[in-house]
Amino acid sequence: MAKSKFEIPVKCEDQMELSVEDIASSGDGISHYRGYTLFIPQAVKGDRVLVKVMKTTPRFGVAQTVRLIIPSPDRIQQECPIYLDCGGCQLQHLTYDKQMGFKKTVVKDNLERIGKIKLDFEPEIIPAREPFFYRNKGIFSFKRTRKGLKVGFFAKGTHSVVDIRECPILLKPINEVKEAIRLIIEKNNIAIYNELHHKGFLRGMIIRVSEKTKEILIGLVTTEGDVNEQVIHEIKEINNSLKGKYHIAGIVQNINPLKTNVIIGTENRLLWGRDYLNELINGIQYQLSLSSFFQINSYQAETLFEIVKDMLKGVKGTILDTYCGVGSITLPIAKRFSSVIGIEENEAAVEDARKNAERNGISNCSFIAGTTEGYLKYLEGIPDIGAIILNPPRKGCSEEVLNSLLRIKPQRVVYISCNPSTLSRDLNKLCCKEYVIKKVKVIDMFPQTIHMETVVLLERG
Repeated sequence: MAKSKFEIPVKCEDQMELSVEDIASSGDGISHYRGYTLFIPQAVKGDRVLVKVMKTTPRFGVAQTVRLIIPSPDRIQQECPIYLDCGGCQLQHLTYDKQMGFKKTVVKDNLERIGKIKLDFEPEIIPAREPFFYRNKGIFSFKRTRKGLKVGFFAKGTHSVVDIRECPILLKPINEVKEAIRLIIEKNNIAIYNELHHKGFLRGMIIRVSEKTKEILIGLVTTEGDVNEQVIHEIKEINNSLKGKYHIAGIVQNINPLKTNVIIGTENRLLWGRDYLNELINGIQYQLSLSSFFQINSYQAETLFEIVKDMLKGVKGTILDTYCGVGSITLPIAKRFSSVIGIEENEAAVEDARKNAERNGISNCSFIAGTTEGYLKYLEGIPDIGAIILNPPRKGCSEEVLNSLLRIKPQRVVYISCNPSTLSRDLNKLCCKEYVIKKVKVIDMFPQTIHMETVVLLERG
C-alpha cells in the first residue's frame, strides 16, 4: 500500500503561538506544529513565541518571531546593535554557559549520528577566556548611500552591507582603526566600488591586529589604480591617536579588478611600512601577511597548540603536520619533538613557514610544498612516522588522505576540525579500520557563533 503523502499544515504568512523545544546545529530554535518541524532563528529553548511562517518545504519550514511572549530563562540581551541583521553571530542571545552546552551537544550528536561513534566518556568543553572582543582580523565591505558611507558586513544571505560602528567580537583596536579610516574615506571622497555596475575604486578593507606585539596591518582592497598619497599619509597619522598602545606596521593595497562578489584579490602592493605583522603565540613569533591563514582567536590558539603538544607526548619518530599553513602548529611541536614535517599546498604559506622557522631558530622541522594526498602516498611503507596531525579545511579529508593514513599506520593521529559533520564522517572510517578515540576536546574558538574547534586524539587499537 502506497504511503500517504504528508500534507503541510501551514502556509507562508500564517501566524501561530509555539513553544521552542530545542536548538538545532544551525543555532535556530526548533518547534513543531501538527507534526511539522519549524526552524525559528534567534529563538531559545524554553521561549514561547508568536511566529509568522516565512518558508515551507516538504520536510520543514522556517518561521520568524513576531513577538516574544514568554522568554526562556536562558535568554539574554544581545550586545550587538545590528545582531538581528548581520548574521555573523548566531548565539549572542543565549547565556554563555548554554552556548558551551550547545557546542558540546553538537559534537556528540554528529559523532553518534554521522560517525556512528558512541563515546564511553564525555567530551571536554574549553570555554573562551574572552567571550567578546577576540577576533584578530576584520574584513569589511563598503556601500555609498544617500545617508552616508556604510562600513560593515554583508547581511546574512545577501550582499547588502550592514553598517557597524563597534563590532563586539572584534578586537577593540580594529574597531577604532576602522572608524578612523571611515572618516578618511569620507573626507577624501574616495569612489566606492559598485558591484552591480562594476564601477568605483575602493572595494573593501582588511585589518589584522596582534594583541601581543601590538602591531596593526591594514589592507585596502581596490580595483586597478593608485591609492592617493594623501590618503596613505592620513592613515599613517592614525598612529598618533593610538597613543603608543598599538601601532600600524604597514599599509597594503590588495588589487581585485575582477567582476566578482569575492572581496579579496590575489595581487598585493606595499604602500607603506611592512607587508606583514608579527604575531606571538606561546613564545613563537609568526610573520603574517594580509592573506595568511591563522587562527582568528589568538587567546584560544594558545590553548589549541598546548592541547596538541600534550596529545603527542611520548611519540617516537617523525611527526607530520598536514595542511600546516604558515607553521602555526608545526613550530611549537618542533620545540618539543626531534623531527617534524609540515605539508602545505599553498606555496606562499610554505615560504612564510620557512621564514618563521628561521626567525625562531628552529632547525628540526622542514616544510613541503604540495598536497597532503600526494605526500602521504609517497610516505606509505616508511616505518618511522610516529604521529600525523590532520588539520583540513571545512570539507574534511579526502578518501586518498584517509586511505594513505591507514596504510602508514602511525601510532597516533590528532585530528583538528572546525566542522563536526565532516570530522565525524572521517572518524567513522578511521575507527572502523584501525583507531580508537582516546580524547575529544571542544575549544570555543568562536564565541557567540555556532562554530567551534574540535581536537580528537586517536590511537591504534
